[in-house]
Amino acid sequence: YSRKKIMAAGVLVWGSISLAASFMTEYWPFLILRALIAIGESAFTTIAPTVLGDLFNEETRSLILGLFYLAIPFGSGLGYVIGRAPADWHNGLRITPGLNFLAVILILVFVIDPPRGPSEKEETRSSFLEDVSYLLRVKSFLLNVAGFTCVTYFTGALTWFGPSYVIHGLKSCKPELSVNSSLPLITSTTTASFLRSNSDDCETRIDERDVSFYFGLILMLSGTVGVISGMLMSKFLRPRFPRIDPLICGVSLIVSVPLVVYGVVTAKDDLVAAFVFIFFGTTFLNMNWSISVDMSLYVIIPTRRSAAEAIHLMATHALGEAGSPYIIGTISDAIREDICPGDKCDNIELAKYLSLQRSMYTAFGLLFLGGVLYMLAAIWIKKEKEAVDRVIEEDLTKFSENEALKFERKVE
Repeated sequence: YSRKKIMAAGVLVWGSISLAASFMTEYWPFLILRALIAIGESAFTTIAPTVLGDLFNEETRSLILGLFYLAIPFGSGLGYVIGRAPADWHNGLRITPGLNFLAVILILVFVIDPPRGPSEKEETRSSFLEDVSYLLRVKSFLLNVAGFTCVTYFTGALTWFGPSYVIHGLKSCKPELSVNSSLPLITSTTTASFLRSNSDDCETRIDERDVSFYFGLILMLSGTVGVISGMLMSKFLRPRFPRIDPLICGVSLIVSVPLVVYGVVTAKDDLVAAFVFIFFGTTFLNMNWSISVDMSLYVIIPTRRSAAEAIHLMATHALGEAGSPYIIGTISDAIREDICPGDKCDNIELAKYLSLQRSMYTAFGLLFLGGVLYMLAAIWIKKEKEAVDRVIEEDLTKFSENEALKFERKVE
């Protein structure tokens, strides 16, 4: 099948459903349509990296994938910046479909659909179950998927709760906004002491209405710097150090943990400093975006890369960013009920802020675990990449021999 046409169809479905969702006036139709967007989105994001992997050789592929995956953190941050501009939130949702429809035209006009390596010329094909069986034996690929799932778990939670978490902290400093006046206050001595001990210092330099703008700007800048830095490190170090890619991913994640922890924990007390720490933390975190996908390509034979990307995408999105807001939200609700039963306390905004803060500890832990998993992948990455290189070389040799025989027959 033509990957070019599948990508174009996927982006068209993505934009059409997204546009339709913006006209919904009830919750369930809106929710269903927003969920269905994933059908079109996955059709594009699963195939696009494999097309790039076949278009460019190993020397330039890291650079190209870096430019491609720069769009994810940059676009996510840009959504906070321009999505809040329209007065009606429905119009904010109509920005993306316009870009989708433009992308369909660009794909159909400019994108080249290359063959999936010389081995695709052979008539033999494998089933999806055979592909999965093969992928389960590639240890570095499995560790890569698990590590990146930890990354998307954290990024999903941060992008979902980040602005609202900061706003709860800022509102907790304003007594007129933080007290739940509709309920009688039933605050135990222990709870009152806990809330009081966490409400001393407050940030006053940034207005809560500007939080989403600054938050999005930070994600855009850190995504740009992080993806480019990781891409360049991989490009220049991999020829000398074959195991460097998983080490870059692992070390950068472990370094990011204390930075984002400090930034999140101190958001209410000094938001400017917190944003600086979050910037540097997410910069290190974003170093692994293009490298992770590149690793999932070069340890897999060309004809099975689409299956590899499908599994990589499904695991990291379904188990990572899609599930983390629900899990962290559930933990946060339980903690808030413990420190502020029935939301009946003298500073409900502070209770929401602290409960979200403590629920984020699970994301911090998984981010560190992701770094460890990447570093473990360094044990097998060199051996498994060399095995794929040998297969590709054998296919090239066989393909060249077959083409030579065909030429000789024509001459005869």
